Amino acid sequence: MPKLPRLSFVQVALVVTAVVVGYFAYAAVGDTLLSLRVNQDEQELRQEVAQLRQDQAQLESIREYLWTDEYVEGVARRILGLVRDGEALVIVSPSGTATPAAEEEPTANANRRWWERLYIP
Repeated sequence: MPKLPRLSFVQVALVVTAVVVGYFAYAAVGDTLLSLRVNQDEQELRQEVAQLRQDQAQLESIREYLWTDEYVEGVARRILGLVRDGEALVIVSPSGTATPAAEEEPTANANRRWWERLYIP
């Protein structure tokens, strides 16, 4: 059985030092990568919060509009077919041919949210 070479104290100290330095380097790189991921997640969440605040402001302005007399009167006229005293209701029947603007409108509305299509002209 061959004998293993004996290591001197300096060689053992160098190996232990290399292992310790390697561990600290690995831990530092891991912490740095984790910190970068956390910062990226934080940035994405901040952007999402900003978008949600924007959506909230838009919804609040729609809610305020829905409580106005202008909107209530528009619903009464368009949907319920009501008229004011002295006015006459005129119903216009659509023609048999479609216009190009009528064909483009559903495509433009397709990208909007349901509440935007419903309440925003």
